[in-house]
Amino acid sequence: MSPWDSLDSWSNYSSRPPASLEERLYQHWQYWRKQESPEELIGRFRRLFLDVANYSDLAAAGALLKLAEQDTADREFKYVLNRCCYTLINLWYTQPREHWAIPALVQVFEDLPPSQVPNSAAQKVYTLVREFVKTEQYASLVRLREVMTPQRETELAISARADDQLLARRIRHYPFLYDHSLLTKDSGQEQKQNINDLRYRAETDLGIRLARYHAQQQISGRSAQLVNPTLLDVAGLDEALSFYTGKANGRTHRDQARWFATYSKTVRSFRDFKDEFIDYLIHPIVAAEPKYSGNHFTRNLRQYLRETLAEFDDQPLNSFILVETCRRLLNFLVVDSPNRPVFRNFRHLVNDVGYTLTMGLLLRLVLFCSAAKPWLERCFSVLFNVHERRTCKEVPWLVTSLEHANVALITNFGDVGYQF
Repeated sequence: MSPWDSLDSWSNYSSRPPASLEERLYQHWQYWRKQESPEELIGRFRRLFLDVANYSDLAAAGALLKLAEQDTADREFKYVLNRCCYTLINLWYTQPREHWAIPALVQVFEDLPPSQVPNSAAQKVYTLVREFVKTEQYASLVRLREVMTPQRETELAISARADDQLLARRIRHYPFLYDHSLLTKDSGQEQKQNINDLRYRAETDLGIRLARYHAQQQISGRSAQLVNPTLLDVAGLDEALSFYTGKANGRTHRDQARWFATYSKTVRSFRDFKDEFIDYLIHPIVAAEPKYSGNHFTRNLRQYLRETLAEFDDQPLNSFILVETCRRLLNFLVVDSPNRPVFRNFRHLVNDVGYTLTMGLLLRLVLFCSAAKPWLERCFSVLFNVHERRTCKEVPWLVTSLEHANVALITNFGDVGYQF
């Protein structure tokens, strides 16, 4: 990632009046995408950005050269190049027969030739294109390529082969990561709609396969003979499905979340709410591991919550306080920051009480406060993005956590027309 990615240059860039140079480039691609095939467009894209000095359209080439000379180019060129990519990608996404072109376009940046440019202006363009591959915009394009690359039957999720895969190759299997791993702060509305559609299709497919597995397992009781749609082993999947969808003391997690939501409306102040909230969240863990009623982790969790938004302690609970509290709790429980990710509490819970109880704690939080669910997805995206260049066997704790998150979220939030 480029150091510029840590600066908020997008807010300045996006608030400016449309620049004629940028618009000239976008209009150039909007025109040619109607005239040429994906193969021709990819060739044209390569010629403009990698050999601008010899590009046939002098107006487009001139606009690109002038953009590269601007004082802000080092910070803002990535937004222009990203939007040029999506001017083509957004169209191809709507044409299933042209989906192959999306990874092919991203591949252009993987095959950058040695610099052979005739002048300093063209050299600046080439340098900016090379810098683009260090940005979060490009990282998101690479993840999109993994999602859009067709899977061969022989490469479908098989544990033995998944172990040797880069974690990045598995992003297609975790649609709850799409919003925060495939989109960036400069993503346009059309891109967001397409990613939302991609996510819905992936969640629906996984939800149907999980529902069929669950239904057949309930009937036959011989789950080892059924098609397992996850990387969890059979016993692990059966335990996860039972815990995330089953009942404890006659109530599912959803039932308990609704009950606590009703109860929380009766508390007199935010201070009164806090301890009750922790008890609600960790109840399944305490039931399985009684030491968690007051061990070091739970004491730290209570203290963290007591200090959270303490200035509102005497006020009644409201939606702002609730959502912000849940977001901060997720930072504490999963990961605190994408710039300096610390996830020791999450690793501790996974190692001490297991994946099912750990994910159950997070599930109870977002079932109670559904507005915090995107923040949970963001936290997992931070973990994924930090570790994506490692193989699955190097981060087995994260792979298993992602699999549990899939099962927990699909069975409790999925809308596939099946009952779990």
